[in-house]
Amino acid sequence: MDFFDRLLERLLEWIPRDWLPLASHPPLSQMLVAGLIVVTGFVIVVLVRLRRRKGTPADDMWINGIGERVKAKAQPLMDGSDVSMFNLLLLAVRDHFLLLSKIPLRSLVQLRVEGDAFKRVLAQNLRNVTVDFVLVHPGTRLPAKAIFIRKPGDDPMASSSQERLVEAVFQKAGLEVVRLDQEARYSVERLTNLLGLEEEG
Repeated sequence: MDFFDRLLERLLEWIPRDWLPLASHPPLSQMLVAGLIVVTGFVIVVLVRLRRRKGTPADDMWINGIGERVKAKAQPLMDGSDVSMFNLLLLAVRDHFLLLSKIPLRSLVQLRVEGDAFKRVLAQNLRNVTVDFVLVHPGTRLPAKAIFIRKPGDDPMASSSQERLVEAVFQKAGLEVVRLDQEARYSVERLTNLLGLEEEG
């Protein structure tokens, strides 16, 4: 009984006095109200957990509707010229690095920015930047070089400021930026030289 008395006292301290004047009721009534509060709290916690596990009926409705309302098909990750470049790069770097393609900048670099205005500018300029190819060290799993491919339709004036910003961010993170031209003809040997892999070998 001492345990229940202590529990009752704790609950009475927790309940605001003006909300439920229990002190004026007999101990049995006080214990009944306290028990109802504990049981109600327990039921609420159980219901919340069950709801999180099962998901809401609305979620199930949307999932079940995918079969009838949604059409999806796989799309190519790279076009033909990117595939050719990927194969050449793979031959040039396979003894040194892992080669990944189409990686968002935010997946490669963790940024901590001071100042809200500067943070907004960075977010706006870097949000949609995707690195064409990334060389990743197989031991540390850290990106080492970011390779961008210039394409014929790119506007050099429009992209120059963003390019400088991207290079500054990567330089701060210790990544080298390499820019290649889609229309240029590269050999494996030339790519090896451009990537500076002969000195590392």
